[in-house]
Amino acid sequence: MTLTGTDAHPYSKLNLSNFDGNRGLPRHRWFEFKEGFSADLVRLAVADFGRRRRPAMIDTFAGSGTTLVEAGRMGLRATGIEVNPFLSFAASSKIVPSIKRVEHFRSVLDSLVQHTPKHLQSPLEGLSTFTEGRDSDKWLFNKDVLRSFTALQMAIRSRRSLAGPFELALLSALLECSNAKRDGKCLRYKTGWAEMSINSDDLRTCFRQNAGNVIEDLSDAGFDDSQIRVITGDCRAALKKIEPNSYDLWITSPPYLNSFDYSDVYRPELFAAGFVKSNEDLRRVRRDTICSHVQIKRQYSDVVSSVLLHPALESMAGRDLWNKNIPGMIRTYFSDLSFVCERMRMIVRPGGKAWIVVSTSAYAGVEVPVDLILADIASKAGWKLAGIYVLRQLRAAGQYWNTLGKGARPPLRESLIVLER
Repeated sequence: MTLTGTDAHPYSKLNLSNFDGNRGLPRHRWFEFKEGFSADLVRLAVADFGRRRRPAMIDTFAGSGTTLVEAGRMGLRATGIEVNPFLSFAASSKIVPSIKRVEHFRSVLDSLVQHTPKHLQSPLEGLSTFTEGRDSDKWLFNKDVLRSFTALQMAIRSRRSLAGPFELALLSALLECSNAKRDGKCLRYKTGWAEMSINSDDLRTCFRQNAGNVIEDLSDAGFDDSQIRVITGDCRAALKKIEPNSYDLWITSPPYLNSFDYSDVYRPELFAAGFVKSNEDLRRVRRDTICSHVQIKRQYSDVVSSVLLHPALESMAGRDLWNKNIPGMIRTYFSDLSFVCERMRMIVRPGGKAWIVVSTSAYAGVEVPVDLILADIASKAGWKLAGIYVLRQLRAAGQYWNTLGKGARPPLRESLIVLER
């Protein structure tokens, strides 16, 4: 099994594995999905497929819709599956039809900003650390901001037209006006947040800018939404209902095996948009995700899906892991992805391809070569391996870095796996 280094293939140094290049692109920019891959990855996969026919695409871990937006921009058929209901909403909002009455919607936006009441009591007040309370010395949103958000949200939902994109613009503004920001696996409070005194005017300014971008992007008539759909739910269940031999390209990036709880880091949006109303609702979302973290109680698999996994598991035995369930999580992660690979082998037509972005991981000084293991699992499922290409090197997490010798460099990497059907 050959691993091609970063300087020896045409996909290197193109930033294909991160969202940064999408920030200025139409529709993509409505919500920054830090964990997403580049729109260029989708276009390269389509170009690589060739001109035999216009490929239909499927993304089993759709995130905020990079694959789907690019499909619309190219006029292709595509389906995305996303378990996180907020991210599914973000993807659905990005693929709405283009508009013709641009000035009308600019007038609607002006009315929303200028005439909506500045404050409406929020159902999130007093919940956890969403707002200030008697028992908290830190909170995500100043009450003035959250109440203004609620007033705008209710006004947007009452208007129907562009309700999804406008609410997405508002949710993006809410996080811009938060006292915390996303940093890796969690939300971290901004330096000097208490002195910033972020208020409702700041929120409305951010919302106006974001919604203005929405209107500008929707004025482009070149987007074709007619063949794009989003399925909300666990992809393992959704894939059972998709017809065999119905897609040509599988483009995706599964959750990384880095104990990152994607549902928890988007907890503010999940609650603010009403997709979850309690911690039990949130736990249900977390339980439906691919097993890539140990933050919730679950049943772990005893199955080792690839012989390439044995060395890592054996090396971890007896080491000081920060959580005893990490080996079980790793086994279950690959067991979950094994099912996805098997099912996708049936769904992708002969002659089709898969482009999968993954990252290696490490625990207690032991590397887990996710790219090699997943390629092995896919091969067992009947896929033909076309190549594994290292896209970039990654710095390891502190818990791993501390186990390395002085001057050692971590072997972690992000890779592109290309498979052929």
